[in-house]
Amino acid sequence: MEAELARRPSGIPVTVNGQRVDLPDREVTGLEIKKAAVQQGVAIEVGFQLSVREGQRYRVIGDGDPIRVHPKQEFIAVAPDDNS
Repeated sequence: MEAELARRPSGIPVTVNGQRVDLPDREVTGLEIKKAAVQQGVAIEVGFQLSVREGQRYRVIGDGDPIRVHPKQEFIAVAPDDNS
């Protein structure tokens, strides 16, 4: 248990595709979120389209778009050719 806690980076905990990702700062870009997710083992690629949950909808976040994140915020990332 202690080894797992030591491995997990500290930061702002969010979810990407249902998996926890710790972000280093409250102010990040879409690309930074995707890179952090990839580094922490989420099965996505940095070329995926990222969206943030806002109520019952999702809003697309571009790679260079800044976003202020909060704990437990939900993101999804899908392949660019995925029409789901």
